[in-house]
Amino acid sequence: MNPELEPKILEHDYDGIREYDNPLPRWWTWILWATVVFSVPYWMYYTIGHGESLDQSYEMETAAFYAGLVERLGDIQPDEATLVRLSRDEGFMVTGRVLFRSNCATCHTADGGGGTGPNLTDDTYINVKRIEDIYRVIHDGVVAKGMPSWNQLGQPQLVVLAAYVASLRGTTPAAAKPSQGDRIAPWPAAPAPAPAPAAQPE
Repeated sequence: MNPELEPKILEHDYDGIREYDNPLPRWWTWILWATVVFSVPYWMYYTIGHGESLDQSYEMETAAFYAGLVERLGDIQPDEATLVRLSRDEGFMVTGRVLFRSNCATCHTADGGGGTGPNLTDDTYINVKRIEDIYRVIHDGVVAKGMPSWNQLGQPQLVVLAAYVASLRGTTPAAAKPSQGDRIAPWPAAPAPAPAPAAQPE
């Protein structure tokens, strides 16, 4: 047998127990050190950088699910009842939040407090009198105010986005822009759920 391949016994002795010098393979050691080095930028990116947190990843997956559900809803209309109902549906508002942050946050900030665009969380509006007007403003835009049309999105997505914008009213943004426009009436109340049918006597 090649002497270099024979196991070497280390010098130390613990109560008569001797230890073989059996080092790990070099490829295993390099992989270990590579993971240690990789963990530093990984931790920085996902902890203090721009990487998605677990909550954000969950939100994105949930939004993708509801986005697919929105597609299956088909031809939903931006009428008052639909917008009020969706604005109170937590599941659809996850999708609305993702749509808003992807398309609207640049001008209105992620929490709707307003930046280049107006504050969407107070009771004053420039081009909105009724909840249905939100859809019209998003779909058609307001060229004079620099608001582009977002009609490249499908109608189901626009309806959910409009409902989400409506849901921002009354929330508290981190830095609210001063009110602009006119104060309008509150959104209509959500319709009461239909009563369960009475049991028929047998």
